[in-house]
Amino acid sequence: MRVRILLPALLLLCTCGCKNEKPAPERRFPIEGRVVAVDPKEHTITLDHHEVVGYMKAMTMGFTVRDAWVFNVVHPGDSLQATLVVSDDAYLENISVTQARGTAELSNTSTAHFPQIGEQVPDFHFVNQDGKPIHLSQFRGQPLLITFIYSRCPLPDYCIRMSNNFAEVAKTLQKDNAASFAKLQMLSISIDPEFDDPKVLRTYGTSYAGELDPMFKHWTFASGKDEDIRKAAEFFALSYEKQNGQIIHDLRTALLDRDGKVAGFYRGNQWRPAELAAQLTSLQR
Repeated sequence: MRVRILLPALLLLCTCGCKNEKPAPERRFPIEGRVVAVDPKEHTITLDHHEVVGYMKAMTMGFTVRDAWVFNVVHPGDSLQATLVVSDDAYLENISVTQARGTAELSNTSTAHFPQIGEQVPDFHFVNQDGKPIHLSQFRGQPLLITFIYSRCPLPDYCIRMSNNFAEVAKTLQKDNAASFAKLQMLSISIDPEFDDPKVLRTYGTSYAGELDPMFKHWTFASGKDEDIRKAAEFFALSYEKQNGQIIHDLRTALLDRDGKVAGFYRGNQWRPAELAAQLTSLQR
């Protein structure tokens, strides 16, 4: 599912504010807009919404919906009103359809290629947080966990969730399996290479990996040429684009085996760090 994310002016919103261990206080905002897509499997609705006063501009993005009944009554093209709840994650509640099935053309959110288990991943090239060129084949010999983020992403259940999840994977292995942690390899690839240069990525990476991996031996943050990022994203079925200062993107995470082949592929943000930590440990044997 594609989402449109607001790019805030302050990098600190993500780099400093996303590591709070205490639950964030809940904030509630009225929201209304037109439904672009409905995904019951991922429990999300993509909404082309009006400005959320006091929180974000009008845009199109995906929202988690916890009430299962919603997916039986809400359809693409519907107009709806709801409450946006923002704390450690963001979701919609109190949903009501105000107009059924509009006729406006809906955006195409399909992608051409979904990697298959056992498929060899090409040797994509990037630049890491130290400004050094890297490529995927140099990680072979041990499993590699890959995801896509960008440093200015403000919502807690998108890029922030992915980075927090990676940190949880590392914490789990560091605590429970020192030998597995010593072999851990993780790669976060920025889809905003114009802004996320090595200096920015190092600052961003330190906010998540600083205590776990201060020398970035186990967790690499990468950017690079736009065309190289685009090729990698397309292989992993990640759609993204920039429009009017905003980034439209979805979420993809992949686990590669020691030979650089796909061992696991995860859409959205529902995967659990403990389960991936266990899979990593199994692949390392």
